[in-house]
Amino acid sequence: MTLLDRYLTRQCVAAIATVIGVLSALTLLFALIEELDEDNANYGFAQAIEYLLLTMPRRIEELLSYGVFIGLLLALGNLAEGGELTAIRAAGVSPRRIMIALLPTLGICLALNLVLSEILSPAGERAGVQSKQQALLGESLGQAINHSAANPFITPKDGVWLRRSFASGSEFAHIGGIDQQGHLAHIHVYQLNVLNHLVATRQAVSGTFDAEKSHWLLHQVATTELKERAVESFDEKTWVWANPVNPEQLATQAFSDPRKMTVVQMWQYLSRAEQHHMASVPFELAFWRKMLIPLTYLSMALMALAVVIGPLRHTGIGQRLTVGLFIGLGFKYLQDLFAPTAAVFNVPSLLAVMIPALIYLAVAQRMIRNNA
Repeated sequence: MTLLDRYLTRQCVAAIATVIGVLSALTLLFALIEELDEDNANYGFAQAIEYLLLTMPRRIEELLSYGVFIGLLLALGNLAEGGELTAIRAAGVSPRRIMIALLPTLGICLALNLVLSEILSPAGERAGVQSKQQALLGESLGQAINHSAANPFITPKDGVWLRRSFASGSEFAHIGGIDQQGHLAHIHVYQLNVLNHLVATRQAVSGTFDAEKSHWLLHQVATTELKERAVESFDEKTWVWANPVNPEQLATQAFSDPRKMTVVQMWQYLSRAEQHHMASVPFELAFWRKMLIPLTYLSMALMALAVVIGPLRHTGIGQRLTVGLFIGLGFKYLQDLFAPTAAVFNVPSLLAVMIPALIYLAVAQRMIRNNA
């Protein structure tokens, strides 16, 4: 690493860290206001702060792409304003060489993104949701299977839905809660025939997984069977639910917001044979967004360099910051514009994710050529 590389890396990393810190503080403030709107006596200021701090890694991860762009824009802009960037160019350093000097900064940001998205964010999100639901719901779910507070439930507020297809029909299941030991509470199973007519419903108080036989054993089951000329209802002490999904997969399903899942979890989710295309599109988009983060960072860095050596070469920090915010928002709007094409027009999710980054790369390269 040359002296130029080290100098640019120090300046850019400091600027990116500052931008991320400011954006994170603003995000935390607005999120705190939203959390305090919860109408629950058990969920107060202390519980809201705990939840926000635990979920902060995910928020920083979402801000990192825009922080990289704005930070690079401000750092390079300060160098241009002080004449340092002009001196670098006068010494024969090409825009391409400056871009190469920015790669260590992008590498640091990629490493931070990897740690956040694959380690800190999932763990923090799980702990944060668990803490919040404990405060909002208390022990109501835990009492369903006589568990102590040592085994708090980790399921989202609205529970989890599962669907399976068979040759004879299909099955829908709603699970009210799953704790850290893999025990279920408040299970509803709905069975349909090939004509999508409801043929049976089952409501169970609790459920446990038999790893050896790869099925669930539901307890205290109330069954209703809809036959052609009669409806039969009866109670069962136990009932074997032949669903092979294990507690680990179910815990992943409980946090099935693709933004809050690791790449491995999303890949496992997409690999399930029963997953429908329309339902899997958001996960495909999120998966490819994470896989193509290097391309996103590269396009943002090249755009920042192009803007600084082009139209914003002699402007102040205020104008650069304003333009940076609009360009960052433009990238987000492009992502939101092309994402639905994956579902509506059957465009491959990989292509839908790549298009905004490729547009920014093409525009930035043209701007650099025009101002080289």
